[in-house]
Amino acid sequence: MKIKKQNIYITMLYTMVTAYMLGPMLSYKLGIPRIDNPLTLLLVPATLLIFFIENKTFNSKAGLMLMAVGLMTGWSAIHLFITPLDSVRVMDTFFFLSVAGLFYLLYLILSRHENPLRFVRRLLVYFCAFIIIPPVIEVLTGIQFVKSDEILAIEAGVIKGFFFNPNNLGTTALFFAPAVLIFFNIGVNKREYFFGWILFLSLGAIVFASASRTATMSYIILFILNLIYRNNGLFTLMTIGVTGAGLSMIPKQYIADFLLSMHGNAFLENISSRLYLFLFNLESDNSVGYRQEIYNYFWSNPPLLLYGYGPKNFQEYFGGHLSDSLGFENPHSFIIELYLGFGMISLIGFVCYIIWYAVNVFLSQNLRNKQKAIGLAAIGLFILGGFIPSTILRMPFLWLPCFLIFLYSVLPQRDTAYNAYRYTP
Repeated sequence: MKIKKQNIYITMLYTMVTAYMLGPMLSYKLGIPRIDNPLTLLLVPATLLIFFIENKTFNSKAGLMLMAVGLMTGWSAIHLFITPLDSVRVMDTFFFLSVAGLFYLLYLILSRHENPLRFVRRLLVYFCAFIIIPPVIEVLTGIQFVKSDEILAIEAGVIKGFFFNPNNLGTTALFFAPAVLIFFNIGVNKREYFFGWILFLSLGAIVFASASRTATMSYIILFILNLIYRNNGLFTLMTIGVTGAGLSMIPKQYIADFLLSMHGNAFLENISSRLYLFLFNLESDNSVGYRQEIYNYFWSNPPLLLYGYGPKNFQEYFGGHLSDSLGFENPHSFIIELYLGFGMISLIGFVCYIIWYAVNVFLSQNLRNKQKAIGLAAIGLFILGGFIPSTILRMPFLWLPCFLIFLYSVLPQRDTAYNAYRYTP
């Protein structure tokens, strides 16, 4: 029986997504090596081989995007030859290299799929299940899925699911939320539309539970933007204004007392204490202060780098200028990490990626105005969200939502009959 290449590509994509999600958990629970490491090592040469044997007839817009992503990630490979790297940093580099491979696989799949919308929705549901279900099990059973220290343990009220820390969980949920809003508003019936809302609100609950303040505020802004672009946008704006005015009239002491009253429950205490620090005592938040050290030093002393220092190898640059050594590997900013790690060429590739994405989503004939606004918000959230986790090099799946939005924006749609009926709320 002849196996279709399309089925191979879909299997490769789902295998990688599953490995990314289950790798850390299986390693912790079963004591086996992380399955995502060897699969990532295989993915990079496999996608290169596919590129050389596949038809080179490219959608021009997708081809230019592949060039930008390939430049951004491919330049990092130079450190495999010029920089002494331990096994961890070698894997960091390969995880980053795999981003271009994932984009290429998605392009091959979506450009040939008989119903790309159905494929995208199924992929989103599959991935979101890994984001939503494990934290629920974690809370209900007290079972911890990945290794962590006492500060990030379930007993301390920290929810992180299959991720190493709550910031990674919250960032992932935030990044996938815009894609859910877009793809469950195109060519759907009422049941699918409301399922999309349930999925979107569930991701929001995970963002709130992660206690990431930046992710939470970003999700709220995305939620408001979606409401404004509904048919009752003016009424929504008026409601938000009245609600904001009402909240501003509440005495700050009442809010502070309410947040402090939640300290009897470990989960609520973790969320309320971080919110309390943000609202009333930000200067005592060590994580904020340390990030400011990193950002201020980089802003005041930007180096000129062609190759960069290599992945997570920034002691030469930050040494003697930070109060802690954490920033030597994790500068809590993807843009800073990208430039310091891989230099000017990778940064230029990233800038080209952002610009080309924004231009094509804005001009897309496949998206309505509301979907364009959410699509542009998605790339804005990606840039902002790059400041939430300590690093995103090991999370190539974070690029998937914007890749899906971009490809749907530029590829000719093959499922015209399926989209004949569009439910518009």
